[in-house]
Amino acid sequence: MTKDSQNDNSNFIETFEFQAEIQKLLDILINRLYKNREIFLRELISNAADALHKLRVVQFDESRTILDPEAELSIRILFDEDEGTITVSDTGYGMTYKEIVTNLGTIAQSGTLEFLKDLNETSDVSNFIGMFGVGFYSSFIVAKEVVVRSRTYSQEGQGVEWRSTGTGEFQVKNYDKTTRGTDVVLYLKEDMKSDFLNKYKLENIIKKYSDFVGFPIRIGDDDEIINRQVPIWHQAEEEVSDEEYNEFYRQVSFDYTEPFHRIHLSVDAPIQFRALIFLPKHSNRAMMTSLYQDYGLRLYSKKILVQEKAKDLLPEYLRFVFGVVDSEDLPLNVSREVIQVDQTIRRISKVIVSKILDELEKMIDEHEEKYLEWWNEFGVFIKEGITADEKRRKKLLNLLRVKTYKSESKLITLKSYLENLSEQQEEIFYLLGENIKILQNSPHLEPYKKNQQDVILFDEPIDSFVMMNVVEFEGKKFKAIDQAEPELPPPEDEKKEDKSEEEKKEEKDDFLKKMSEILGDRIIDIQYTDLLTESPCRLVNPTGMGAFSRAMRYMDQNFTPNKKILEINPNNSLIKEMKTLFNAEPNSVLFEMCVNQLLENQEITDGTLQDPVKLVNRITQFMLRALEKK
Repeated sequence: MTKDSQNDNSNFIETFEFQAEIQKLLDILINRLYKNREIFLRELISNAADALHKLRVVQFDESRTILDPEAELSIRILFDEDEGTITVSDTGYGMTYKEIVTNLGTIAQSGTLEFLKDLNETSDVSNFIGMFGVGFYSSFIVAKEVVVRSRTYSQEGQGVEWRSTGTGEFQVKNYDKTTRGTDVVLYLKEDMKSDFLNKYKLENIIKKYSDFVGFPIRIGDDDEIINRQVPIWHQAEEEVSDEEYNEFYRQVSFDYTEPFHRIHLSVDAPIQFRALIFLPKHSNRAMMTSLYQDYGLRLYSKKILVQEKAKDLLPEYLRFVFGVVDSEDLPLNVSREVIQVDQTIRRISKVIVSKILDELEKMIDEHEEKYLEWWNEFGVFIKEGITADEKRRKKLLNLLRVKTYKSESKLITLKSYLENLSEQQEEIFYLLGENIKILQNSPHLEPYKKNQQDVILFDEPIDSFVMMNVVEFEGKKFKAIDQAEPELPPPEDEKKEDKSEEEKKEEKDDFLKKMSEILGDRIIDIQYTDLLTESPCRLVNPTGMGAFSRAMRYMDQNFTPNKKILEINPNNSLIKEMKTLFNAEPNSVLFEMCVNQLLENQEITDGTLQDPVKLVNRITQFMLRALEKK
C-alpha cells in the first residue's frame, strides 16, 4: 500500500492504493454478481449487526466510557431519490482513522486470498462473499461511489470519512461526526436507481435476507421496525404454536399443506448451531429425479441469510427436506480458511442427517401407520440413499419397506422378513421385476412357494441399483432367485478336463438340441430343471448379472440385455406336447413357432423383449391355425 498526502484549506486528505487482491475482488464482484445485485444490502446490514454486537459486549465493561450510552442499538436504511443515494446507518462500535484504513483497504487473512484463487467461472460468488470478510465491497456492484463515515464508541474518539469509486484507490480524512457508529452512503449507478430507490423494494430485501437480525431495522424516518428480529428457530419449542410452525414451513417450502414432521434442533457440541427442519407430506415429480437442483436448506450465520439453498448441508437423497440452519460458528464477516468453513458445514450436516434418520426410526416405533403413509411418498429417496450413502447404509436399511410374496401388498421391514425365516434358511431371497403382479406370478417363485420360503419382491427401477450395492443384512446374504446356481466342483476322484461347449451340447437330448438350434445366440444355454412345478420354463441370469443388467437398461435405453439361460420343465404339459410334435415332425414350422413363443413369453414378463411385432404376428398365426381346425 502506498499513500499520497495532500492538504486543502480545511481537511488533510490521504490517498491510498487498494491492496492488489482487493482490486481483483472488486473486478470479480462487479462482473460476476450482476444477477444478484441485491445482496449488497444483506452484506451492509450484516456488517452493521456485527458492529452492534461488538458494542453490546463493550457495554458490559463498566470501565469503558461510551458515547451516547442511551442511544438504541439499531440499524436505519435511508434513501434519497434526488441525490440517488442509499445509506445504511448503525449506532454500533464504529471505526478509528487507523481501523478504517486497515479494514477497508486490505485483506489480512490468507483464507480470503485462497478463496479468490480458487474461484472459477461457475462459482456462485453471492453465496460466499459474506463468509470471507469481503461483503462490504459488494457495494460497488450498485454504486459508482461509496462514502463511509464512522466514529468509534469512545467519548474521546473522532469521526473519519472513507471515500472511493472502486477504481484502484481510496481517500481518508477526519470528519466531524457527532454520533457513534457508521454510515455507509452509496451513490447509485444510473441503471440501479429505479431498482433500489423505493421503500417497497428495500423492505422486501430486508425481509428476505435480514428478517432475523437481532437488532431493529427501520427504513427512512419511520419508527416502524421492518424485521422480526427473533427467528422462530431461536425460540424454545414450547413457545411456538403449531400454526406459527406451519406458517414458517409455508414460507420456506411454498407448500400450502401442513408439514408431515418437524425437527427443532439446538446443538452445542461438537459445533454450535440451531436448525428447524421440515419433512413434507407429499413429494412431487421434479424431486424424483437426481437432476432436480432446486433444493437445500437456508443457511444463516448469526441470523443473517448467507445461502438460500445450501446443498452441502444435505446428501442429495434428502433433497425433499426443507428448513433452516443458523450457526454462530460460521463466519460472516471474519476471514477464515476455506477448509475450516468446509469442516463446519460437514459437522453440521452430519448432525442434521443423523437426526432426520433417527426421527424416522422413532416414528416407526411409535407411529408405524404414519410412517408407511410417508414411505409411500418418499421411500424411493431412502432407497437412493441406500445406494449412495455407504456410511449410513445400515441405518437406511432399517427404514426400508419391502413387499414379499407372502405379505402380498403389505409392506414389511427386513427385520420382519428375518423373523419369519426357518432355521435352515441362510439367505435372503429376492426377485427383481417390472411390476408386482408379474412378480407374484413369476415361475421363479414356484420352488420357494413349494418349500414355504418367502421371497422379497422388488418392483421399482431403483431396486436394481439398491441390490447392486447391498450384500447382506444382519449377517444374512441376499440372493437373487432368478440367477443360475453356481456349479460346484466335482469330487477329486471324478474330476475331468473341462468340457468344451460342443461336448456339453452332445450331452443334451435331441429335443433340447433342436430348441438350442432354433434359438441360436439369443440364449446362453438351454437345460432341464426340476425346480419348476407349474410353468413350462424360465429364464435365469448368469450368476451376479441380474441387478447390473436391469440397472443398465434403466440408464441406457440402447443397452442390449445380457443373454440368459433357458430352463425347461420336462413335466409341464405344454413341454410334453411340444416333445410329441418334435418326435413326429422335428423340422415342422409349428414346432419352431412354439419354441420362439416359449422364449418370448418369458422375455415379456422379464421386460427384455426386443421385437414385439414378431411376437404379435406369431400369435396371429397361432390363432389362424386354431380356427382352421374348427
